[in-house]
Amino acid sequence: MFKRLRVKAEPAKTNSDFGEISISQLIGDVSLPVTIKALNSLPENPKLRLYRALIPIQVLAEFDINPRTWKNPDKLPQVRLDAEHGSDKVKITAWYGADPQNEFFYLELADNQYNGIDLNFLIANNPLSEKYRTDYDDEGKETLFGTVRRNLVEEQRAMQAGLAPGQIREGLRCSNIVFNHIETFLTMMAHHAFFLEPLTYVSAWIFEKRGFAYSKGHQLMDTIHKEFQPGGELHKALDGSTPFRQPDQWQTVRGRAWAIHDGILQVLDRKWDDLKMIKQVGRQAGVNTFPDAKY
Repeated sequence: MFKRLRVKAEPAKTNSDFGEISISQLIGDVSLPVTIKALNSLPENPKLRLYRALIPIQVLAEFDINPRTWKNPDKLPQVRLDAEHGSDKVKITAWYGADPQNEFFYLELADNQYNGIDLNFLIANNPLSEKYRTDYDDEGKETLFGTVRRNLVEEQRAMQAGLAPGQIREGLRCSNIVFNHIETFLTMMAHHAFFLEPLTYVSAWIFEKRGFAYSKGHQLMDTIHKEFQPGGELHKALDGSTPFRQPDQWQTVRGRAWAIHDGILQVLDRKWDDLKMIKQVGRQAGVNTFPDAKY
């Protein structure tokens, strides 16, 4: 799962900040970036034709959803497009079964102030797998991915089941193909890159494997790797004081992620925040802050 893809530290602002789009603009200068807000100004049918390409056919087919109609065999809608006229965001959600709340896919793209594109959220979970209530605490309050409050019992269950921080179900393992679709869509819109803020250490590691670089936070990732080595401060802090700080967790991406989620960076007087990553369309950055990592 991902929080905010963002395209440059300080990208240059272009002159394509038009609020509505016309045929003449579409057939004009093909190098001129098109905004989400401009696409949202289109009538519903052409808007749907363009945004339909953002969900991989393979992901929909796995749950028997027609990629053209977004309906199941019973002709019931299983995908919702939220791209209101005047909005600078587009949200696409897909669910399994009769309950729209049973979402397994959630994608949100948005314009940023530099005429670039942010990927605010990407969630792809297996709706047939067991659900862990890490998204709510024991009083029924939202945890916001564990950033505001936590459900320690459910987090421990999720960790033992092989999940990463922030996950409520096992993932669909489709990030590579989803990113390919996003890049194709951004190419159509004449954008050269997009940005994100990784929600967890696992997210950052996945993004590195998918070709992202850091516009902010690379030094922190290098420090984390160094201090998790034997003799380092983070390695010493894996003292078994909580279920999320076991001595062997430094050896895996997921183990480090749970320790960081548990606040272990406090020993370095640091927090997991303000990391920003960039992916240039069609290019792999080759960043690797955890060499020879095991998940």
